Amino acid sequence: MKALLISSLLLLSATTFAQEIFSIKKSLNPKNILHFKAVVESCKLKSPSVSTYWTMGEDDGHVESLASKELPYFAPKISYAKENEADFSFGAIEKMGAKIPNKTISIRLENCKPKAFLEIKGQEVQLTEIYVSVNLFMSVKYMTITGLAPNGAKVNHRIEN
Repeated sequence: MKALLISSLLLLSATTFAQEIFSIKKSLNPKNILHFKAVVESCKLKSPSVSTYWTMGEDDGHVESLASKELPYFAPKISYAKENEADFSFGAIEKMGAKIPNKTISIRLENCKPKAFLEIKGQEVQLTEIYVSVNLFMSVKYMTITGLAPNGAKVNHRIEN
């Protein structure tokens, strides 16, 4: 029995799995959630280190990949990657211009668990969610970045467009 348990743990640690690092929710169709996940295998980031998919909660909760028209806005653009850390950005955050001076999201593995970090007002925040308010023409009115400060306090940073 002990050997079976050890074998199962080794098998699980060698498998590839994606762990959510943050999500994006929109004011339009708010139950449809875009998930950003880090791809981890044997406690190391794999290439590509970030994947995305939609959970279509407005319908039946099925999963969809990004549509071709969404790729320029939400597909991760990885600029740096190693076994335990990676940096990326995506088009929608880049379009916020000087309102977000550092548009690079950093992923780091901490005890084999990936976490995403974004610098906001000179402070590195562990990113958990981005809420985007859009108007009828699908342009961004504002976005709210939610995360955790280094001391564990919840942080909400609203950016008007």
